[in-house]
Amino acid sequence: MKYFHSSVTSNTGNYLTLSNINFKNMDTKNKDEWTAITKVLILGSYHPDKAKRKLSKLKDYLKKEGFNNAGLATDFPSPSMPGADNVVTDSAYKMALSDFIVFLFVKEGDSYGPAMELQIGADNNFWNKGSRTMILLEHSFRKKQGRSQMFQDALDLISEMGVDEHEFDDDKIPLKYVKTQIYSKILKNWE
Repeated sequence: MKYFHSSVTSNTGNYLTLSNINFKNMDTKNKDEWTAITKVLILGSYHPDKAKRKLSKLKDYLKKEGFNNAGLATDFPSPSMPGADNVVTDSAYKMALSDFIVFLFVKEGDSYGPAMELQIGADNNFWNKGSRTMILLEHSFRKKQGRSQMFQDALDLISEMGVDEHEFDDDKIPLKYVKTQIYSKILKNWE
């Protein structure tokens, strides 16, 4: 799986990235190629297994919809840098290199790692991609863990960063909503 490098180039020979693409001059047949190289990082709790299955369900749906570079943090290569063995440091590195960041907080999740990742992302202004960051909250998550001070501090910090926060009914991950939000951000200038 390619993640950090793209083999898709524009007609000028430059790699397509969110920072250098000119949608108005781009041939519309490249839409599928652009979607295929967009890096979508999905973060959330891996424990217990049911929580990780929910993350995988979102990843599998996005891949089926053409987002070939959608994945969980463990799907992508880890950095070769000091301290990268720390899960949160590793995730921060991957957030910085992703085009879109999706946090999925589910009721089964029993790890505080995702809340720490959210805090680190917020502390770093999501590497100037707040409008390309989504926080999805399963309704019962708030009752179980969503009131923790770390989580609330992160939510307070991101309130003005353009981050999309969306709460959903238990066991009904808003798959189409996520896809639509990503498409709208990628293609908003296409027309």
